[in-house]
Amino acid sequence: MRKIVLIPVFNEEETLLSVLEPLATQADQIVIVDDGSADRSLVLAQEYARRNHHVDVLHLPQNHGMSTALREGFEHLASQLQRGKLAPEDILLTLDADGQHDSGEIRGLCDHMEREALDVALTRRDFGLYPFHKRVGNLLMTVWGSLCSGHRYYDVESGFRALRLKVLPDLLAYYTGYRYSCAQEIAVITARLGFRVDNRFVTVIKLYRSQTGVRDVIINAFWGLLASARSTLSLKVGRRPALARLVTSSESL
Repeated sequence: MRKIVLIPVFNEEETLLSVLEPLATQADQIVIVDDGSADRSLVLAQEYARRNHHVDVLHLPQNHGMSTALREGFEHLASQLQRGKLAPEDILLTLDADGQHDSGEIRGLCDHMEREALDVALTRRDFGLYPFHKRVGNLLMTVWGSLCSGHRYYDVESGFRALRLKVLPDLLAYYTGYRYSCAQEIAVITARLGFRVDNRFVTVIKLYRSQTGVRDVIINAFWGLLASARSTLSLKVGRRPALARLVTSSESL
């Protein structure tokens, strides 16, 4: 079981290397997606990749938002999975580049996935550093995500998460990756498609930083509802998951 870390980056030259350096010994592969940074983030990522052979750097010429950067990484890894370079049970972890997540918790999160036989593990943040209005906003978005997904969530918006690579083909069939829609879409789609999802692993946030506003909340809520409708309708008309089709096809040969 390999560990692959995916990090979307936008203007994080001050924190990027401090996030990357501890990962050199924790991850079997690192994928950095530069989302049109205007600072030295791309240069720093490329220099880091030259020093570490297991690092891939992807670049989007223009800034499209975190969700699009994640989609770029998802598609890159799904392609490697399809070519047999990665295995379905390998674990993909997403981390933010601003240093708010503790990479020292990667092993614990992966152990949690193994112990609970999970396909997806969304971390549940300790909100000790968060102001009251952000806690309320997260609660509302989590309730909304739970309603749209049919799964009980405790913190649907955390950017620190783990997914088996076998989840990616089906996730990408519905994932739009618009602005900050990623958290709602990943939570809703994976639960609706019947993957084993969990949201109980508590993670400590090392610093508080928020780049989202009211407009983003409205967009996220809409995209969560849209993801729910599309994935639910598809299952009702008999669409089979991509991984299941792949397994059935292999068995028939």
